[in-house]
Amino acid sequence: MKLTLKIPLAFAAALLLMFAGAFYGIYSLNQSLTVYGTTVQNSVANERAVTNTLLAFKVQVQEWKDTLLRGKDPAMLDRHWSAFQTREHEVDTLAAQLKASLPAGESRDLIDQFASAHATMGEGYRNGFAAFKAAGFDPTAGDHAVAGVDRAPAALLDQAARKIAADSAQISADAEQQAHRATAISAVLMVAALIVSMTGSWLFSRTVTKPLARALDCASAVADGNLAFEVRASGHDETALLLGALKGMQRSLVNVVSQVRGHAEGVASASGQIAAGNQGLSSRTEEQAASLEETAASMEQITATVRQNAANAKQAALLASDAAGTAVRGKDLMAEVVETMRGISTSSGEIVDIIAVIDGIAFQTNILALNAAVEAARAGEEGRGFAVVASEVRTLAQRSGAAAKEIKKLIEASAQRIEAGSSLVNDAGSVIEDMVGAVQRVTTIIDEIATASQEQSTGIEQVNVAVTQMDEVTQQNAALVEEASAAAHALAEQAVELREAVGVFRLA
Repeated sequence: MKLTLKIPLAFAAALLLMFAGAFYGIYSLNQSLTVYGTTVQNSVANERAVTNTLLAFKVQVQEWKDTLLRGKDPAMLDRHWSAFQTREHEVDTLAAQLKASLPAGESRDLIDQFASAHATMGEGYRNGFAAFKAAGFDPTAGDHAVAGVDRAPAALLDQAARKIAADSAQISADAEQQAHRATAISAVLMVAALIVSMTGSWLFSRTVTKPLARALDCASAVADGNLAFEVRASGHDETALLLGALKGMQRSLVNVVSQVRGHAEGVASASGQIAAGNQGLSSRTEEQAASLEETAASMEQITATVRQNAANAKQAALLASDAAGTAVRGKDLMAEVVETMRGISTSSGEIVDIIAVIDGIAFQTNILALNAAVEAARAGEEGRGFAVVASEVRTLAQRSGAAAKEIKKLIEASAQRIEAGSSLVNDAGSVIEDMVGAVQRVTTIIDEIATASQEQSTGIEQVNVAVTQMDEVTQQNAALVEEASAAAHALAEQAVELREAVGVFRLA
C-alpha cells in the first residue's frame, strides 16, 4: 500500500477504534436504560395491578360482611350482594389481565392459582349466602359457612405480590449491573483502542524507518564499492519501491562491473596468450620458412625418384605380361597331365578286372584239382600218378589265386594313389588358374601404378611450384606476426590498467 494511503488509513483506523469503543459504551448504556425503563414500567404496572386486585379482593370480602350484617333488610341485602358479585367479577378481570401481562414463571403460576382459588372461594360464598338465607338471615350461620374460604386466595395473591416485587427488584439490579458492565467494557475498549493505536503507530513507524535505514545502508555500501550488500525489498509502498529501485540499480551495476571485470580478465588473458602465441608463431614461421626451403629441395629429389619409379613400373608391367603367358602355358600342360592321369586310372580299372578273371580261373582250377584227387583216390594204385599231378595242379592254382589277390591289392592301392594324384593334379590346375588370374591382376595393378606414377610426377612438379609460393608468403607472414606481437603487448598493458580500475568494486 502506498504511504499516501497508508498514513490516512492508519489515523482513520485509530479514530475508528476509539469511536467504536465510545459508540459501544453509549449504545450499551442506552440499551440498559431502555431495558431498565421498560422493565421497571412493566414491574410497576404489575405491582399496581396486584395492588388493585388485592384491594378489589378485600372490598369483595367487605361486601360479604356487609351482606351478613345488613342482610335482614331486603334492600340492603340486594345492594351488598350485588356489590359482592360486582367486586368478584372485577377481581377475576384484574387477575386475568395481570396473568396476561406477566411473563411465564412463578409469578404467573401464582396468579393462575389465585384465579382458581378465587373461583372456589366464590362457590363457597354462594353456599354461605344460601345458608344465610336458610337460617333466617342469621349472620352467624352465613359466617360459619364461609369460615376460612378467603385465606387461600388471599395468601396466593399476597405471595404473588411479593414475588412480583422481588422480580422487579431483581430486574432493577440486573439493569444496574448491565450498565456497570457496559461502562467497564467501554473503558476496556477505549484502552484497547489506545494500545492498538500506539502499537500500530510503532509498527507503522518501523515500516517506514526500517526500509529507509536499509536504503541508507545500501547507498553507503555502494559508495564504498561494496556491491555484495544484500538488499531485501518487500511490499508496494514508496519505501519498498525505493528499495526495489536500489536493488535494481545494484543488480545492474553488478552486471556491468562483472561484465567489465570479466572482459578485462579475458582481454588480459587473451592479450597474454596472443603475445605468447605471436612470439611462438614468429619462431615457428621462421622454422617453417627454413623447412619449406628444405621441402622444396626434397620435392625435387622426390620428383626424380617418382620418374624413375614410373620407368620401373613400365618394365615391371612387361615382365608381368611375360609371366602371365608362361602361367597360361603351364595351365595347358597341367590340363594334359590331368587327362593322362585319368587314362592311367581307367587302365588300372581294366587290370583289376583281368586279375579278377585270373582269380576266378585259379579258383576253378583248384576245384578241378580237388575233383581229380578224389577220382585218383577212387582209382587206387592206377590213379596214384594222376593224384600227384592233381596235387601239384592244386598247389599251383592256390599260388596263382594268392598271387592274383596280392596283385589285386597292389593294383587297388595304385588306383587309390592314382585317384589321389589325379585330385592333386586337379587342385594344381586350379591353383595355376588362380596364379594366372593373379598375374593378370598384378599386370593390371602395375599398369595403374605406372599411370599413377606419371600423374604423381606431374602433381609433384605442381607442388614444387606451390611450395615456392608458400615460402614467399611465409616470409611476409613472419613480418606481420612481429607487428601483431607488438600490438598484443600494448593491449595487455591497457587490459592490466582496466582491471586495476575495476578492482575497486567488491562483488559477492
